[in-house]
Amino acid sequence: MDNQGADYKKYQKLVDGKNINPQTLLATDYLNHFNEIHMLLGMVSEMPDCIEDIVEWKAISYQKHFKHSVFQDKDLAIAAYEHSPQRYKLPFEKCVFEMGELLSKTIVEVESALKNQNIDQLNLLVGDYSPKMESLIEECSSIINSKEITSEQAVIDDYFADEAENDHSGENAQNAIDALFD
Repeated sequence: MDNQGADYKKYQKLVDGKNINPQTLLATDYLNHFNEIHMLLGMVSEMPDCIEDIVEWKAISYQKHFKHSVFQDKDLAIAAYEHSPQRYKLPFEKCVFEMGELLSKTIVEVESALKNQNIDQLNLLVGDYSPKMESLIEECSSIINSKEITSEQAVIDDYFADEAENDHSGENAQNAIDALFD
């Protein structure tokens, strides 16, 4: 097993029982950075004063979010992120980028509509933005909480290598194979 695989397994064990997904090594707490601003944008037409908080929002990285958060396992979340497999991290980062872009664009447009006291425009903007953002938040959550039911060949090979180290009898190897198909 290569060192990257060993680190991944190490972090899977470290995050077990924490609010960090042991498969993806990502935490949904990061979505709070987007959920809070999303909620404020949904209320801006009824509470225009919240625009002050809205325009202060800036996209921040996963690591920076946890660095400044009260999340109990924030240091572990930051460390585990570095070992998240690319098959999760790349789509996660793409989705995070899209959420940041959508929010940044919408914030500028909403601020302009409020300055011009154009409530109809404001409602149209938020109405157009909301389903897009909700879809992206759902997509990002799905990536974080991924539950794969198939394994890559390297994972299967590692499993059998671990089994071979623990027991050299053919019976246990056959049981391990049978368990994969249950």
